[in-house]
Amino acid sequence: MKHQQLTIPLMLISLPGIFLWVLLPIYIKELGYSTFQYSLTVSILSFTQILLKLVLGKVSDRYSRHRIFLCALLCCTASYFIYASATNLSIIIVATIMNGIAGILLTMALIGLISDSNQKLGQQMGAFSSKQQIGRLAGVGICYVVLSSYEFVHGWSMLFLICGVASLLGFMYTLRSPEIPNKEITNEKKGKVKLSNGQRKIWWFNLCLSMISAISGIIFIPYMQKVYGASIELITVVFLVPMIIFPFVSAKLGRVGDQKGYRRTIFVSIAVCSMGALGLAFSPSLLLFAIICTVMDLFSTAQEYALDGAFIKGTPQAHIGDAFGKFSISNNLGGMVGAAVGGYIFDMFGSNVPYIVFAVMMLLFLPFGLYLIPSSKEQSRAGKNGKSSIS
Repeated sequence: MKHQQLTIPLMLISLPGIFLWVLLPIYIKELGYSTFQYSLTVSILSFTQILLKLVLGKVSDRYSRHRIFLCALLCCTASYFIYASATNLSIIIVATIMNGIAGILLTMALIGLISDSNQKLGQQMGAFSSKQQIGRLAGVGICYVVLSSYEFVHGWSMLFLICGVASLLGFMYTLRSPEIPNKEITNEKKGKVKLSNGQRKIWWFNLCLSMISAISGIIFIPYMQKVYGASIELITVVFLVPMIIFPFVSAKLGRVGDQKGYRRTIFVSIAVCSMGALGLAFSPSLLLFAIICTVMDLFSTAQEYALDGAFIKGTPQAHIGDAFGKFSISNNLGGMVGAAVGGYIFDMFGSNVPYIVFAVMMLLFLPFGLYLIPSSKEQSRAGKNGKSSIS
């Protein structure tokens, strides 16, 4: 399966990639639920993904990237149709979990394809992300047209019916695409993956980073609604600049870590995001809020690619899915705790307190990264010595 064959299906399944997470807290509020209940929905998703990644990571190494990608498309299609019929929180949770499974499988397929091609992870992940961003941008246009024609709750159903049909078309397109066998993977010895000492340190670093990030991330939409009284249209404007920029800069953001060093990229990005969070907490206008968010998005995306690259470096191709599945569990553990904490702080102590907590904790946590994140020289030595062990 060639990378070029992924362009159309990636764009089709990515249509709700932006407006889903913008509209979901609003839709849940329309159904009569609180911000804390919304944060619990995110925490439940993180918990189920922890269990699923232990299984799906190993499964993704046993089958071709083509089949894993097809399964991701099917799960996306199912989740969108479930969202279209969701009228209470339990159905929304089921759809969100299904969407999470699709995300896991999609990531495993893309990581595997990049590993098979022996190309730099950050740059290639950015290239795939740019294709998804184009689809998300088109999805925002569809969202605007639909919500301009229907009242919100009915418009939600229409939106996800359209997304479900588009995802199904992406599945049918991929089903007809020729499959390229991965001989390098099928012929390698299988076994249980044990993370190296360096990978375990990165795992713990990512766990803490994800927890801190989720504290502020979960209240992003509720904050704009409460502090600025932002409507759906104004919230969309906040996302407008990143939506336009990211299709063109994603590959370059991934290249930053590959060229400048993963460790340096991670530290600089964390420092910038910490200062940016203080700006968000005390921003006097929605315009300034949007500008700061755009800058933070650019740096946090570069940091994510760099952290993924630092972990994957030196991992055998035959075990990429299993190793990355274990790594991404740290995202879910941190997100599960951080989301609940962020929602609770928002409701109980004030709307801007989660951003302040995020900024302070990021700065306090930064020195620990000097120990937990290996330098480029240390990574090179680990790769040469083969410290990623397989039993």
